[in-house]
Amino acid sequence: MKSKKASVKKTVIKKPAIKKTVKKTVKKTVKKTVIKKTVIKKPVKKASRRGPRSAAQRVTGLLVMLPWIMQRKRVKISTMAKQFGLTETELIDDIQMAAVCGVPPYSPDALIDVFMDDGMVIAEVPLVFSRPLKLSTAELFAISVMAQTALQLPGADKKGPLSTALAKIAPLMPLGAETIKVELPDTKFVKELRHAATTGERHDIEYFSPASQKRSKRVITARKVFEDSGHWYVAADDHQSGEYRIFRVDRIEQLSAVGIFDELEQVFENDSQWFDSTMQQVTLRVEPAARWIVESYPYISRVNKKINNRNVVDITMSITSVQWLGRMLLRAGNGVKVIKPVEFKNLGKISAQKVLTRYLAGGSTK
Repeated sequence: MKSKKASVKKTVIKKPAIKKTVKKTVKKTVKKTVIKKTVIKKPVKKASRRGPRSAAQRVTGLLVMLPWIMQRKRVKISTMAKQFGLTETELIDDIQMAAVCGVPPYSPDALIDVFMDDGMVIAEVPLVFSRPLKLSTAELFAISVMAQTALQLPGADKKGPLSTALAKIAPLMPLGAETIKVELPDTKFVKELRHAATTGERHDIEYFSPASQKRSKRVITARKVFEDSGHWYVAADDHQSGEYRIFRVDRIEQLSAVGIFDELEQVFENDSQWFDSTMQQVTLRVEPAARWIVESYPYISRVNKKINNRNVVDITMSITSVQWLGRMLLRAGNGVKVIKPVEFKNLGKISAQKVLTRYLAGGSTK
């Protein structure tokens, strides 16, 4: 009889425990479902290949890397490459370049003391940096103007080390220098897009394309906002075309949040924006008269040649549209010709004929 009673008691104790377990399971399932609804995985495939880094990108990277490595003295090549989002080959190339940089007379004590040994990057503070820094009035003025400009860029730390340094050199500036103020033009939507890149929220935009002279409405997910040659750009997933594209911010006429959030992705600061493998590429032969093309636009590869005693340059570059390439060829005239693809070889002449036809049609209506 005693054993039967004990068996009944055990059964009674187990029943509420089962109910609690069921309730907890239901709650957890509901919570997970809500989280999944708020995040939408990115439907757009981004090209993984990166093009060659420009000299400006490499120097900018070194300005950040050198103080970092000098503080630590010795760091593994693999660790440092991962820290700055580089391959080990890229990092080695940059360190080798830094090792031959310095100040006149470029003697060993005036070069940056950084080298590699047994898989490690080793750095010491050069003797030239241990001497007191003496700046001329012109150098002080230049530093002050550049610092003021940098502090006005979106995302700048207004109370950081740069601001402190600017306050320290202020008493050394010549009389009247305080009346000079640097003001950068305010580009609309830069702040909003930078915030969007950190949240993954989609935005409706109305975008003007000078190539087609048309406005289009698109839905984008901003991935990165950056400045290049005085203009702001946003690299984004374009949900209309299903591609990863770059838009000039000052051509965005309307911007509004959609309320849908895409999955965030890691973006390195030194990612090259202009060499997406999905963009069309052309190879041009540039004569000395049109050398401004080489100096003004980013290119993937460059080969210097001598043809008939003329120093020419063959460059391969990405283009945003055929109309853009046609306008550039028209501007360069006989100073440039298309090597490949074949279908663009007469694009300059075709563009010139279109302009002439439009001009004559406009003149005949008057």
